[in-house]
Amino acid sequence: MRILLLPLIITILALVFKHNADKRDHSDQHSVRSYLNRESAANSVRRQDISNLPYIQAPIESFPFDITLNDAKKQLQIDNYKKEILSYAGKPMLNLIGVTNTELKEHYGPANLDVLSIYDQNYNQYMRYLFLYAQAIYEEYPVKSADLLTYCISTGTDISGIYELLGRYYKEKGDLTAFNKLYEVIPDTNSVSGKMILNKLDHLKEI
Repeated sequence: MRILLLPLIITILALVFKHNADKRDHSDQHSVRSYLNRESAANSVRRQDISNLPYIQAPIESFPFDITLNDAKKQLQIDNYKKEILSYAGKPMLNLIGVTNTELKEHYGPANLDVLSIYDQNYNQYMRYLFLYAQAIYEEYPVKSADLLTYCISTGTDISGIYELLGRYYKEKGDLTAFNKLYEVIPDTNSVSGKMILNKLDHLKEI
């Protein structure tokens, strides 16, 4: 009896697998069609005004650029970082973290895509050099470094090292309240960078 049932069971399983595969294929085809339709519509959007977007402001006068480090090698590094920071601070910058190219075209038109991408790159480089600067001065000027890191976070950056270094500062101060508030300002906890920030803060908390 068991032998007779075996072919029937195999047939049923094969039908179930085929049904599930067909559903997946249909879903994938629908997703592709939806994406292509959305892209086509986005590519038809006229150029929009981007002059009133939330451009990142660089409060250069508040940055700790007047310090001297005991370490000559690090001093040379921060001098170079300062030049880069000032260079990017003078350029248009936008934080477009989490915004896709399709969404940019839908809102502002494909004609603005390249320039918006450049503004986003400017912002990312600006944040990168601010982080490197803060990292380099941390041992000798932890408070000034923390102020710089706090500013970076206020712009919505998702550079995990910025959160990690500021979290270290709060841990060393014993300020658990400020440390925990870092979790609240992570731009997107479901993104790759957001999960990396969470992991780094969790690790710091356990130390």
